[in-house]
Amino acid sequence: MTMIRTVVTRCLMAAAGAAVTVPPALAQEAVVAGRLEEVIVTAQKRAESAQDVPIALTVFDSTALARANITRIEEIALRTPNFTMMRVNVGEPQFYIRGVGSTSDSAAGDPTVGIFQDEIYVGRVSGAAFDIFDMERVEVLRGPQGTLFGRNTSGGAVNFIPNRPEQEFYSSAYLSYGNYDAIDGRFVLNGGLTDSIAGRLSLSHRENSGFSENITTGAELDDEDNWSVRGQVLFTPSDSSRLLLAYDYVTDDTAGNARVPFPVFDTGQVGAGNNLTLGALRRIWPVGSDVRKAYSVPESFQERDINGLTARFEHDASYGTWTLLGGWRKVELAWYEDLDGLKPFGNAGPPLPPPYGWVLKNRDVVDEDAEQFSLETRLASPADSTLQWVAGLYYFTEEVNREESFLTGFSVVPPAGGDVTFFQDVDSMTYAVFGQATYPFTDQLSATLGLRYSHDDKEADQVAINNDPADATPGIPLFPGQPYDITADDSWDATTGRFALDYRTDAGQLLYASISKGFKSGIFPSQNNVVQNVGEATPPEEVWSYEIGAKTEWFEQTLRVNLAIFYMDYQDLQLFRLNPQLVLVTFTEDTVNTGAELEIVSAPADGLEFGLNFAYLDAEVDGGVNDGAELPRAPEFSFGGFAQYSWPLAGGNMALRADFKWTDDYRTEIAYTTSPPTATSPASDAANARITAIESFALLDARLSYAPGEGNLEFSLWGKNLTDETYPTHIIPFLGNGFSIFAPPRTFGVSVAWKSR
Repeated sequence: MTMIRTVVTRCLMAAAGAAVTVPPALAQEAVVAGRLEEVIVTAQKRAESAQDVPIALTVFDSTALARANITRIEEIALRTPNFTMMRVNVGEPQFYIRGVGSTSDSAAGDPTVGIFQDEIYVGRVSGAAFDIFDMERVEVLRGPQGTLFGRNTSGGAVNFIPNRPEQEFYSSAYLSYGNYDAIDGRFVLNGGLTDSIAGRLSLSHRENSGFSENITTGAELDDEDNWSVRGQVLFTPSDSSRLLLAYDYVTDDTAGNARVPFPVFDTGQVGAGNNLTLGALRRIWPVGSDVRKAYSVPESFQERDINGLTARFEHDASYGTWTLLGGWRKVELAWYEDLDGLKPFGNAGPPLPPPYGWVLKNRDVVDEDAEQFSLETRLASPADSTLQWVAGLYYFTEEVNREESFLTGFSVVPPAGGDVTFFQDVDSMTYAVFGQATYPFTDQLSATLGLRYSHDDKEADQVAINNDPADATPGIPLFPGQPYDITADDSWDATTGRFALDYRTDAGQLLYASISKGFKSGIFPSQNNVVQNVGEATPPEEVWSYEIGAKTEWFEQTLRVNLAIFYMDYQDLQLFRLNPQLVLVTFTEDTVNTGAELEIVSAPADGLEFGLNFAYLDAEVDGGVNDGAELPRAPEFSFGGFAQYSWPLAGGNMALRADFKWTDDYRTEIAYTTSPPTATSPASDAANARITAIESFALLDARLSYAPGEGNLEFSLWGKNLTDETYPTHIIPFLGNGFSIFAPPRTFGVSVAWKSR
């Protein structure tokens, strides 16, 4: 590893010195006559070239999304440096940028990476993982973005920008079929309704029969059934005014995930540092069992419905552009999972005697409704103004109602368990005032200063009901004589900001340095914490981020090299982990996250383009009894790339593209202790590290396409995870053991796309 670090360091130094170069703003852009196309972004609330933005930024335009066959946000994460993502289920995605994210799905918690749809903040993670279709571009901003994007972006922000209605009439359609009976269909209809009104309708449907099997019933698990629709109407009453109204709807219906006991992959020996239940689990679920088979009851399901309304009004005046942006969203999420499954059913080894016929019983039933409203108004300077500035006001409210029932039982040690229902009603309100300005001191040197004042209010009502009063078991937050009926509220104020200097060399290369402060309000601990802690909010999360980088283009825009080097100092970073009693512990730690991101894209010849990206990350606790503990979802190294080549054939055009990604091993949870380390309970417990570690993995995707004639029709062959890499996306610890959720296996298929223009 020391040798690897040395090589990496030298490569980064060489790249920085030779390129006088770089952070990331790398889109996999289309090749035009051997040159890379310019990509326009709105990362600073104004339209500008991605190469002119002094922010670590990766962009995927519509061409890149189509060529890489990207349909899900997971595929964005795989192609973005220092961005990891997983789903516990359809409504519980977890986003991490530069080692910072959240694993809590509590109604009283908030994400750390902000997800935006057309600049509308998506407050709940349950509504954040939607299908990618008919998008103009996707922008991934790394590092704190609190000045312009606001709440809960202390780790970063991801903004999805759909294609807008146009006056020209056209339509397009896409249909794909693959293994596992996978169907992916999309349709777009666009055109002018009057001289001043244009409309756009976008539809998407995706389904498959499931990658895994329910051993109990023979039914499929890890299946998909998604319908999405987006309708937009654009009014242009004058050349200076625009009103966009949009509605979007998403529905998901699936039988759920295959949750596989992960001792299947543990080749270590039972002994010191391992939970005693490991041996019992091995008897009934031996090493080598099929990861695509799992136990579950027939009633298991996961359902989600998302409704959203957006209104955007823009008016151009001599003094600038007014924007009024309002959004309403409602997310309804429900699931039922019963993991009564580790029984000796057709597995090797003798059956266990009563009462050990069922090693684990676990039922989790969730019903969550979340409704939000946001309003932002801002004024931006004219495009030709020497001083580029934007200032605005922001308002956000959210109401979350969550009901979750747990039935948990153990039968390896003396039988124990509990049956509890948690009710959470949480109301949040945020208002803010913000502004940012960029002033060019010379043709080469500019400075940017931004400030934001935020006020957050949060009120939480949390009630727990013991469905079996005769059994109040330790580990369940219902203790004799302690009612669990808590009403708590708190508020936080913060001033955040950003200062950046950027310098344009004589050759046109951009060098920059920035300092930014991020903020995330405190949160109330989850429903699984003991009663004494539920009514007390955590301290607010704060971060100072320092970044230097460069964005460069060479050889007449045929080579782009971007580099970012960062140091982030977090105070009271909000973290979560399950303890051995199945209590979701909420705690805070001071952490230091350092790293570098390098992105290269080149178009050396007509029709040929390739790209490389590399990321290094060192994210760990700084001080206290957990000093040095690695943060979850923070692989030390990762790299990837793509190559694509197109050439004329038989009066049409043939194209071949391949995408590759390698990710270093990392943990899904932090090794955590509440007391000073001892010989039996070290801060970074070896057993915990082993249990929650995801080993390094590599993925390969490819797509071969042919467009005959004028290119209105395209046929393609595609494949994802072509090497059939078997790797978990998440691990749920459970008494020294637990469950793994696995990524999809090898998938492949054929598709046809058509467009009228």
